[in-house]
Amino acid sequence: MHHLFGKTFFDGIGWFGALFYLVSYFLLIIKKWRSTSFAFHLCNILGGLLLSGSALYDVSYPGAFINFAWALIAMYGMYTDQFKKGRPENQD
Repeated sequence: MHHLFGKTFFDGIGWFGALFYLVSYFLLIIKKWRSTSFAFHLCNILGGLLLSGSALYDVSYPGAFINFAWALIAMYGMYTDQFKKGRPENQD
């Protein structure tokens, strides 16, 4: 039973991570968000971290690696687009 809970939990966070990726990309494509917006970066960070956790639980190291790298790139983008300028941008 404990293994089933863990599997269900980590599958759930993986689905939420995928949803963050899809929503952020969709809102970018329909021009509701900009690639420099705080919300876009935040969704990509959360998506990457959640999918990394799910992939690690499933022992999928390539999937964990690429999603963690995606989250790090989004963190860098957030830093350069928002905080380096000294002012957080609108949430869009």
